Amino acid sequence: MQWILTHPIISGIVAALLFELATIILRFGFKMTSPTHTRPLSKVTKGYRIHHGYPGIPLLFAVPLLPADTIISSIVIISAIMLFLSDFIHHAIILPLFAGSHEFHLKYPAT
Repeated sequence: MQWILTHPIISGIVAALLFELATIILRFGFKMTSPTHTRPLSKVTKGYRIHHGYPGIPLLFAVPLLPADTIISSIVIISAIMLFLSDFIHHAIILPLFAGSHEFHLKYPAT
């Protein structure tokens, strides 16, 4: 556990790859797609899709505001990298290769 917190960037990259692996399994193994399975959220988000990379961006900007070399800052760095990088890998690499499209839509498709 100590290594994870002392190397948060590497830990964030590893976490992103594991998170993306889970996303791939859900998408291609269980045929789950975000627009279909998260559509009930569209009522709350006024039709906008919330990609898991979105929360990673403000978390990255929050890092300089946190005390350096603390457990909290390490967790924030790991979470930020995991969320943003996983979403980037998913939409920029995995989906174009295996689904034929990046499928990065800002709003839910019309039904």
